[in-house]
Amino acid sequence: MDQNAFDQLKSALQSKTVEKDEIIFNEGEQAGDGYILSLGEVLLLQKGTSGTEVQKQKIKSMQVFGIWNSIFESESRLFTAKACEKSSLLVIPRATLEKKLKTLDPFLRFCFRQAIPIE
Repeated sequence: MDQNAFDQLKSALQSKTVEKDEIIFNEGEQAGDGYILSLGEVLLLQKGTSGTEVQKQKIKSMQVFGIWNSIFESESRLFTAKACEKSSLLVIPRATLEKKLKTLDPFLRFCFRQAIPIE
């Protein structure tokens, strides 16, 4: 995401601050808002076969997370998101996210589903 697009979103979306080790959302809970990381670092974790959490991705500034459930039409969160340090987030309301995804070309939605491995 380029800085200009980020600045436009920053003025339109609500911000939220989370502390180090704070859980933003848990795997399996009801899907909700999406997020853009403004500042800080967030880990996406998923339960492995042994039941322990496995790091799937490290989110850095200006990256989006918490939206996969909408793309995959899942009613529950696919990952746990945990702040690695004090972080600032922009909140993408679920209703806004769903409205935007409904206008997404079905072919592109299919491509996203094929390209992103969800275990």
